[in-house]
Amino acid sequence: MSNLRFRRNTQFPNTTGKQNSSGIVGAAISASALSLLGWGGLSNAQCITDYVYWTNNNNGSIGRATISGTGVNEKFIASTTDGAVGGSALTVNGSYIYWTGANGGSSTTIARATLDGTDVNKDFIKGAQNPCGVAVTSAYIYWAGDVGTSIGRANLNGTGVNQNFISTGNGVCGVAVAGSYIYWANYETGEIGRADLNGSHVNADFISGSGSGIAIQGDYIYFTTTDGTGIGRANLDGSDVKLDFIKGLNGEIAFVAADASYVYWADWGNRGSGTTIGRATLAGTDVNQKFITGTKGGFGIAVTGGNP
Repeated sequence: MSNLRFRRNTQFPNTTGKQNSSGIVGAAISASALSLLGWGGLSNAQCITDYVYWTNNNNGSIGRATISGTGVNEKFIASTTDGAVGGSALTVNGSYIYWTGANGGSSTTIARATLDGTDVNKDFIKGAQNPCGVAVTSAYIYWAGDVGTSIGRANLNGTGVNQNFISTGNGVCGVAVAGSYIYWANYETGEIGRADLNGSHVNADFISGSGSGIAIQGDYIYFTTTDGTGIGRANLDGSDVKLDFIKGLNGEIAFVAADASYVYWADWGNRGSGTTIGRATLAGTDVNQKFITGTKGGFGIAVTGGNP
């Protein structure tokens, strides 16, 4: 079963709302645990097909391929912008794909579609300020608008919209959630911020040296560097920052995603000239800048079971 497997080292929410680590996922997983993960439509015996997704910023479409790089479909979801520039970050859970509409300043929407690419709702959430990054938990969706000054939050079904959940200042793009915290990347200040999931204890200068993208896997934070040609890494507590963790990448890297084995990125190129998806191990080795080719200004990136 190529690319069909039970997930290893899946993070399970416990009754306190904090995440803890499990071993191999097997038949002992309860339906309630799957539901908490957002995979409530799956039975205990079902396998999960793993994919990598990206936004084609040049034409507003979404591409998809298996995590082995096969089955590439550049128009998995057709343009929601009538072919115009648009589409920034995206994320997935067990039921839906969510993506932001950033187009340089005028976009106000976050879109949603089912995992098979159908039931596209390009106005799932409205009223954002050029929404850039997006992340989800089992209860909420979070986003950052880089021409606005706040991180927004809504219920996962799109209700209860709060456009000013956390005040951040201009330039915030990537958003990620792990454990009890929400993290964001501000490309104007070059800082990664962090706050409690309820929006309190805001630290706008948690890590220095970031660009616009951020992802979390295991004990580490991965982020794009300020010049867009590298990926940095730091411990979850903000220590041991390595700005040259992966360096010398082609074009401009706006976003990153990570799963249990790899970190992925899309090459935006010179504001849309990029045509590739890259991949490396979580240790920063085996860098493959042409893991997937033929993208149309690839920008946002997401992976099944990964982060953001």
